[in-house]
Amino acid sequence: MIQVTVRLGEPLRRAAGQHRFALTLPEGATVADLVARLADAYPDFARRYAGVDLGHAHPYRLYVNFQQVASDQLAKRTLQEGDTVHILIPIAGG
Repeated sequence: MIQVTVRLGEPLRRAAGQHRFALTLPEGATVADLVARLADAYPDFARRYAGVDLGHAHPYRLYVNFQQVASDQLAKRTLQEGDTVHILIPIAGG
């Protein structure tokens, strides 16, 4: 088993009730496994992650240790003990 830190941006934080927490996963778990675990643990997570409440499909970006993981790589990118996974919506301002 490995332990990773998960950090959620809005509105996913509201679905999980917290913005930062530790999660234990089996060795060899991928980023996609982590997302599936969150969807199982928090009933509103999957709907929010899909962007239903925002009107924009799949608006979130995922980062492992501050490096973006492309959406087509989520099932391939394995997690390691101590990794930090950020799930957030990128925002630009001016």
